[in-house]
Amino acid sequence: MRSLRLLRRGRRPAPRAHFFWRLVFPAVVAVAGLAVLLLALEGGRTVLNTTVGAVDEEIVLAPDEPGYLELVGATPTLLSLHTHAGNLTGVAFVALTGVTAGGGVVLLPADLLVVPVGGSPAEGELLSDTFARGGVEAVTGVAEGLFGIGFDQVVEIPTEWLAHSMGPAAPLPYLLADDLIDAVPDGATQVVFRAGRHDLTASDAGDVYAHRNPDEADGNRVQRQRAMWESWLGVIGRSDDLEAAVPPADSPLAPFLRALASGTTVVEVVPFGSVFLDPGAAPVPWLDPESRSWLSAEARLLVPWPEQPESFLRPRVQLLDGTGDPSIRDAVAAEVVAAGGVVTVIGNADAFGVEATQFAYHREDLVNDPITNSIAVELGVDMTLIEVGEAATDVVDITVTVGLDQAPR
Repeated sequence: MRSLRLLRRGRRPAPRAHFFWRLVFPAVVAVAGLAVLLLALEGGRTVLNTTVGAVDEEIVLAPDEPGYLELVGATPTLLSLHTHAGNLTGVAFVALTGVTAGGGVVLLPADLLVVPVGGSPAEGELLSDTFARGGVEAVTGVAEGLFGIGFDQVVEIPTEWLAHSMGPAAPLPYLLADDLIDAVPDGATQVVFRAGRHDLTASDAGDVYAHRNPDEADGNRVQRQRAMWESWLGVIGRSDDLEAAVPPADSPLAPFLRALASGTTVVEVVPFGSVFLDPGAAPVPWLDPESRSWLSAEARLLVPWPEQPESFLRPRVQLLDGTGDPSIRDAVAAEVVAAGGVVTVIGNADAFGVEATQFAYHREDLVNDPITNSIAVELGVDMTLIEVGEAATDVVDITVTVGLDQAPR
C-alpha cells in the first residue's frame, strides 16, 4: 500500500490544451467536412447532367478508293529577267521536273520581237522595249502568253545579283568564240574580254552574261548566255559539296540551281527567225509561227502541271477517274493541258465503271467559252451530255469524269 500511495503522490496534472486545438481546429474540421459534402453533391449532379457529343473522325480515303480527291501541285517554275544598268539583257524560263530530277531552261533574247498572233513584224514589240515601257509586270504578261502558263516566281536579277548567285561556283570555265569589245568616247573600241578559254570570276561571268558588242545581233549574246548556264550548272553538278556550290540562300535562284544541277537538265534557246527592222542595223530575232509552236510544245513538256496565268483564263479542271484504272485518267490529263486547261484537282469518281466521259461546267459563262469547249472536243465528249453542275469553287471550273471510252484501243 505504501508503494501505491507513493505512485499516486508522484502524478502531476496535464497542462491545459492550447486555444487553437480546443476551439479553432474543430471548426476547421467541421467546415472541411461540409465542403467535401457539397463538392460530392455538385459533382454527382454534373456527371448526371453531362451528355457526350458525337465524335467526328476524319475519313481518310486511299488513292485507289472511290471519292478520293487530291489538290494538284503545279510544276515549280521561275521567270528570271536579267538586267544591267536598268536595261533588259535576257529572259530565262526555268522549270523543275522534280525536287532532284533536273528540269529545263529556255532562254529568250532581250531584243526578241514579239508579234501578235496573225500579225506582221511591223506590229511587234521588242521584249527590251516592253520592259522599258512596263517593267517586270509587262514582260510577265507577254511571257505568259508565249508559254501559255503562269509562273510560280517572277524575279528581276540585276548583273550584280547574278554575280552574287554565281559566287560559290566560281571560277567558271568558259570559252569565248569572239572578242567582247566596248566603244570608247573617241569612237574607237577596246577589247574587254579576248576570245579564248577563261576561268571567270563571278563578277566577270556576270559582265560577260550581260555584254553585247556594238551593233551585234542579240541572237549572238543569247548563245553566250546559254553557254554560261551550261558552265554554271556543270560546275555545281560536279562539285563534291553541292550545298557549297549552289547560290547563297538569299538568291531566288538557289533552289532551282540545286535541283537543276542534281539531275538531267536541258538548256535551250528558243528558235527564232530574223528580220531587219532598220536598213543597215543588225537583224532582230523574232518569233514566227513555227517558233511559237515550238515554245508552246516545250512548255507542255517541261511543265506537265501548269500554273494558272494571271493575264488570261485557263479553265481549272477537276479530273476524276471513273474507270478504276488511273492510268487512263493520267493519260487524259496531258490532253486536257494541251487543249488549254489547268488540272487543279485529281482523284476518283464516287463509283467506278463509268462508260462515257462526263463533262460538267461549274460556271454558266464557260458554256460558250472556246478554250473550255476545245477540251471537250479534244476528249471526244458528246456535247449533248454536257451539263452545268454545282457552283464553282475557288479551285475548280470544270469537272471531267473519265470514262472507259478514253481507254486505249
